[in-house]
Amino acid sequence: MRKTLLIMALLLACLGLNAQNYHINLHNNGAVVYDDDVNAINDIRFQGQHPANILINNEFGTTTFPISSFDSITFVKQSAPPVGDTVYITYSGSSVIVVNPFANDGVTVSTNSANVTVNATMANVPYVVSGSSANGSLTIYSTSSFYLVLSSLSLTSGSTAAINLASNVGAALTLRGDSDLADNANSSLNATLYAAGNLTVNGTGLMRVTGNAKHGIAVDGSMTVLSGAIRIVETDSDGIHCGGNLTWNGGTLNIVSPGSDGLDISGNVTIQNGDLSIHTTAEAQRCIKVSGIFTMSNGTLTLNASGEDSKGIKADSTVNIHGGQLTIEHSGDMSKGIKADNDISITGGTINITASGSTVMQVVNNQNEPAYCTAIKCDTDINITGGNFTITLPTSNHGGKAISADGAMTIDGGTFNITTQGNGASYTVSGSTKDAYTSCCLRSNSNMSILSGNLTLSSSGTGGKGIKVGTTSNDATLTIGVPNADNDDLVLNVTTSGERITVSSGGGGGGWPPGPGQGGDYANPKGIKAQGNLTINSGNITVNCTQSQNEGGECIESKATLTINGGIIEAYSVKDDAVNAAQNLTINGGIYYAHSDANDGTDSNGNMFLNGGLNISNGARSPEEGFDCDNNQFKITGSTSIGTGGGTSNPTQNVCTQPSLKINTQQGYAIQILKSDGTVICTYQCPTFTGGGGGGNSMVMLFTDPQLQTGQSYTVKYGGTISGGTNWNGYYTGNVTYSGGNQTTVNVNSMVTTVSAGGGGGW
Repeated sequence: MRKTLLIMALLLACLGLNAQNYHINLHNNGAVVYDDDVNAINDIRFQGQHPANILINNEFGTTTFPISSFDSITFVKQSAPPVGDTVYITYSGSSVIVVNPFANDGVTVSTNSANVTVNATMANVPYVVSGSSANGSLTIYSTSSFYLVLSSLSLTSGSTAAINLASNVGAALTLRGDSDLADNANSSLNATLYAAGNLTVNGTGLMRVTGNAKHGIAVDGSMTVLSGAIRIVETDSDGIHCGGNLTWNGGTLNIVSPGSDGLDISGNVTIQNGDLSIHTTAEAQRCIKVSGIFTMSNGTLTLNASGEDSKGIKADSTVNIHGGQLTIEHSGDMSKGIKADNDISITGGTINITASGSTVMQVVNNQNEPAYCTAIKCDTDINITGGNFTITLPTSNHGGKAISADGAMTIDGGTFNITTQGNGASYTVSGSTKDAYTSCCLRSNSNMSILSGNLTLSSSGTGGKGIKVGTTSNDATLTIGVPNADNDDLVLNVTTSGERITVSSGGGGGGWPPGPGQGGDYANPKGIKAQGNLTINSGNITVNCTQSQNEGGECIESKATLTINGGIIEAYSVKDDAVNAAQNLTINGGIYYAHSDANDGTDSNGNMFLNGGLNISNGARSPEEGFDCDNNQFKITGSTSIGTGGGTSNPTQNVCTQPSLKINTQQGYAIQILKSDGTVICTYQCPTFTGGGGGGNSMVMLFTDPQLQTGQSYTVKYGGTISGGTNWNGYYTGNVTYSGGNQTTVNVNSMVTTVSAGGGGGW
């Protein structure tokens, strides 16, 4: 009523303006929706209750305006024409009210019941569409770009798209209020909202879309979203299908259960801001499918894919993540959280992925082949320099991989918390050939470099691995840390607890010396395994293999050469070697500790070289050793090294340049070694055996230090007690007090000198 009284007052004022050549302008949101010479107006009337419309009659006829279509009236001189007019289209059931101020300027609006067709040759025409119709549509043909505003529109089409922007020109779509669009299953077009050209979306409103025929939104060109909210509640096919690029700069998106992909984009996808959520349940479908490059730099993206062989993000090209928050839950068997056919590059952001699907056997070239459920999978190379990762593969995910590259993998930053819990399994490849699949936190078929970052990796399923590099046909290398770098730049913690998997019970290899149950072929859990060379340069590295039933759980293993140049390394294994190299093992520096309850502390199946660093290695009872060099080419040129166990490999005297002491002692004894002038060289608390085996309490301690020199005599104290100082895995430094016990004097006249310190001979 207040608005009506205001209008009446203005119209009365109009009577006194006739002779002054004024125009009357109706406005909506700052735009002029009607302009006419006051002298040309015959009469102005109200229509309907409250009233509903205003009718303006001039020499060309009567124009009807809903009261809701304008918010103000002004009078201006003819010399000051209006700036910006608007076409208003208001649906009302089976009819439409049209306000077209450009009828004489190239804009034709025709109606057939509630089906509206616009033909425009005028550029930058604004259209405001509102009202409601259960059987209507809007089709716009335009030779130039235009503006379209949905203002609380509810529109369902029975035969075509609810909104068809049919011309290959740019359209700017503004959302005001809550709008609902839907089509019919028999629609002649493939989307509820269709744009033949480029589409830009903005505004503060919400647009709900239901695609009964096929897609929710289809854009032949590129689509850019600046603001506003889009909710696609249901589609027969893709939520948004785009022939060009999709750029999301703001606003929200929610896609629920599309019949196919959530986003299917033929160009690139760029997410720079906004809040996007997509849930797909269909088999072999993708929340986001992009033929080009996927890039995310900010915003929030939440994806849920529950269909078998589904994907959270599937890129035919590259995936780049530089920021934002990405959360993916995928539960379908063989599903992938992120899958890229080309490289994956991650420099920042928060990435949370839960991959709860399982592995499925497929037949490829007449052979069974496992298809894994993997959180991040790349067919080429993965490069990570930042970001916060939380990746979980629960017990339902059997044999899955957290991050896997068919090519190389480089990690140079970021924080990782990766957990795999599902068991692996054996399977028949073909005929009598058998193999096994196992879960893994980090997996690459080609070379891997872990240079910096904070990584916590845990694998608890049978056969599970923390890090695996290379294949039986690809001797790929693993590099950990950067030479001469600060060790705090890289923190790597790896834990495995699952038992081994029996692949075949007869034949096969096994370790040496042979032991019970080693006649078969097994898929063993490993903390860190490289099929080729493994080099450790720096970092704080802790590896625990806590399998309690069967051997095979080695902490650090290279199937070629293992080289340690630096770092702080602690490796603890319950049932197998803590550290193993199939060919050669070289320690040049760093701080190194290896311990096994039931096997060798450090084992090289080839040569072993101790050139530097502080190295402590504890093996189990006889016949296990602290340092086990199978080829007995054991060369010592430097380092402070202590090896304890039921026995030890003897250093090769004709190649060593630094002497060592082979001390026969007892488990649990405290040992102190002094120079003839009383200077303490070493204070060490021998460990206590926890595993089985022979040898009683006898223990062999191999000790070498640069302060040992041939031709000198040394005092060895044993069986006493140690107090004070700083203890690192039994090695004491600082203000240490040694009391009690016994002592003996030894003259070092060769590269290996045997000392009796309360024990018998070793293995």
